[in-house]
Amino acid sequence: MSVATIAWDKKIPARFDPSVLRLRGETIVCFGWTDWDTNQQTWNQVLRRLAFRNRVIYVPPPFERTEVLGSRFSGKHRPDGMNHLKDHLYVYQFPRWQPRLYRPAAIAGAMESMRFRGLRRALRKIGGTSPILYLLHPRMGDSVGRLGEKMVIYHVLDEYSGYRGANREKLGIEENALLDQADLVLCASELLERSKRKEGRNVHFVPNGVDFDHFSRIPGIGTREPFDLSGIPHPRAGYLGRICDKLDFPLLKEVAESLPKCAFCFVGPSYVAFGPHRKTYEEWAALPNVHLIGNKRMADVPNYLNAFDVALLPYLVSEDTKQRYPLKLHEYLAAGKPVVSVPLPCLDEFELLVRVATDSAAWRDAIAASLEEASDSDREERMSVARRHDWNRVVLRIEGLISETIRRKAT
Repeated sequence: MSVATIAWDKKIPARFDPSVLRLRGETIVCFGWTDWDTNQQTWNQVLRRLAFRNRVIYVPPPFERTEVLGSRFSGKHRPDGMNHLKDHLYVYQFPRWQPRLYRPAAIAGAMESMRFRGLRRALRKIGGTSPILYLLHPRMGDSVGRLGEKMVIYHVLDEYSGYRGANREKLGIEENALLDQADLVLCASELLERSKRKEGRNVHFVPNGVDFDHFSRIPGIGTREPFDLSGIPHPRAGYLGRICDKLDFPLLKEVAESLPKCAFCFVGPSYVAFGPHRKTYEEWAALPNVHLIGNKRMADVPNYLNAFDVALLPYLVSEDTKQRYPLKLHEYLAAGKPVVSVPLPCLDEFELLVRVATDSAAWRDAIAASLEEASDSDREERMSVARRHDWNRVVLRIEGLISETIRRKAT
């Protein structure tokens, strides 16, 4: 096997001194759409590493009015204000008594202004003036200009207009405004980069990465067979992540029926709500060789991955979803596992490492071929590619782009 040079990391050495030529001494404020510890997503990995040498403040969304006053009341304890996690990483929680309101507009605007005043005061107390604004979604564009920021980063992780229920027209307007305001735009796939690029915009492709040391544990050394897999026979085809409407359940059902001696083990929480998908999902989940293992702690996930014989990327593919770059791709490769996937453009550079199949018959054959693999050299090559995508190298690239943008703005 051989893989073409990956252009995004051409400026990054294979080995580098972690203390040299790094972004340092900056204040970075990131507005998120979940609590910090809900999932380990791209922003968790990036921000945690930026916090080694910079002050990083993660701001989850305010409470919804119904969480404070209505039937969705949230009793979860979230300490208000600025809370230190580790290194120079903080989480700032808007107070419960400042929920998000939508109308009347005057009161909603006054509440939003009050929340930002509180955040500015908290930033001043820790010396966080003139921050870098790090945004993850077009709807966060209304925060631009409210903190006296020195620059704005927009990290595009997906094509948000393709999400079920999204208001395409409104999101398109919001995203175009944010793309024009941002000093630096990072895109998680090359298709996203091409779609967001425009004259005057500073747009770069930076792929998702992997915590290589966490996922590359050798079976039997630092790993053990999970108890809830011990009764499931091999061969096992596995998936890590949310089991939701983004998966192709008709495909999964046909593949599981065509391979009755293969156990399909899906590790992650289930959130399947959409009507037509729900019925097929239930039929698939009821098959005797389908096993829904449930959500697991990040510390235990490598044990499950090591227990798979082949790893799966069974997404629905459409014009809206083909731009994604699955976070779990390099997690699978770091563990040295053969991978079977639906066709995604981001996989073109990994065509010799990932088997791509378009229908259930091709999936059946690809899984069968993967189960017959026993080559140590193939395993090592998969791990070598994942090592190049270690989050430490990805974040080094992001730091370089931030530093270049700050220098350009200064001159």
